[in-house]
Amino acid sequence: MAEERYIPPIAFEHQYKGIWYPGVVLDSSIDRMRTFQVREDDIWIVTYPKAGTHWMMEIIGLILSNGYPDKIDRSLYSSAIEMIRVNQKIPRSKEEEQEHPIDWSPFMDVIDRAPSPRVLLTHLNYDLLPQDLLKAKVVYVARNPKDIVLSWFDFAGKNPALPLTMDKAITKMMNDEVHWGPWPQHVRQFWELRDHENVTFVLYEDLKKEPAKHIQTIASSIGRPLSEEVLDRVVKFSHIDAHRETFKKMAESGQGGLVKGSGPAGTFKFINKGVTGRWKQHFTVAQNEAFDEWYKSKMADTDLKFTFE
Repeated sequence: MAEERYIPPIAFEHQYKGIWYPGVVLDSSIDRMRTFQVREDDIWIVTYPKAGTHWMMEIIGLILSNGYPDKIDRSLYSSAIEMIRVNQKIPRSKEEEQEHPIDWSPFMDVIDRAPSPRVLLTHLNYDLLPQDLLKAKVVYVARNPKDIVLSWFDFAGKNPALPLTMDKAITKMMNDEVHWGPWPQHVRQFWELRDHENVTFVLYEDLKKEPAKHIQTIASSIGRPLSEEVLDRVVKFSHIDAHRETFKKMAESGQGGLVKGSGPAGTFKFINKGVTGRWKQHFTVAQNEAFDEWYKSKMADTDLKFTFE
């Protein structure tokens, strides 16, 4: 008799109000978000998934800790505000499920009780965020969508629950079926807010090209301008190689939501190559032509421009 296949109690994805989300996102937290109590000294990191989220978290953390990675307060780094707490062991068998049942309590409650100043992460689009969000500091990171698709494929494509091919990943992006909703709407809403005094709109590709310049801009925008000495440290330790080493140490010690063997953190690869233009090695000519047509139709009437090379 064949062994019964274990089905984890957490779904890979689900749909809520027309948008697909990972299973770790709570519909109730999305509903609560509009009335969530924002504090003026909050720093909100807002990104579309795979647009440099963990890189910006590290940069902000380094700015606040004077450039020392071991002094970063990572207490709120384990999850986006709309999720459950993902730094927990996700069961891989019935026995583990009985021994370690999933804690479905919202991470929003943890954030709500956290002392100030708070650094918060979310992937939700602007329409779903708190009504008074802009009284806090907001750092938005935007990345060219071709590299986002590739990074998402690298991140989730090997999961048997999907399964995902590169062609399917591209099609999902163009059909607005990627997690957290349509990319054009997400990025355009924050581009329209770029001149607000509390919003810093950062292009991933510009940050890669001139890290010191843009890190200083980010630091000043959140009220923490850096000396040359501290800026040098932030640039050094936020570099992809140093960041990857820090991430590895965190995973080994269970810091920052990286419980070894846990579900999202233990299954997926959060830090990929960090290279601009890597999509060219993976898109076929036909895929690229189709994607360009989609991109032009969605972005023709905006002056937001991306570097794809």
